[in-house]
Amino acid sequence: MKKILIMIVSTVIAIGVIIGSYVLIAKPFEAKYDGNITVEVLDLEGNTIKSKEIGFIEGDTLVSLVEANFDNVLIKDGMIMNIEDYETPSNWSTFLSIYVDNEMSMVGILDIVFKDGTIISFRITELKS
Repeated sequence: MKKILIMIVSTVIAIGVIIGSYVLIAKPFEAKYDGNITVEVLDLEGNTIKSKEIGFIEGDTLVSLVEANFDNVLIKDGMIMNIEDYETPSNWSTFLSIYVDNEMSMVGILDIVFKDGTIISFRITELKS
């Protein structure tokens, strides 16, 4: 009887840890305090299509800030597909790369960590074959 009780308690704890880990991993980054970021969209030549300084408050996500401040925003599977007049073509000959403070992001838009003063750039990039 004691072994069964220990096994049940262990199983419940393990399930709790799995669910908790999933929630922490799947949850997009949220601002921890208030501040301002700059978000810009750049064409293939690096020219600015649109740039905006955006104020954020604790709990904001990058997705919510971009959707509220830019037109034609489409995010699919954590990737930004459309913004302003740009739409990723079906053959992916061009696509949007995300840069954070002039360095290419290694994570998708949901996981980008930003703080006061961060510059987020969506750069139209040509697929090199």
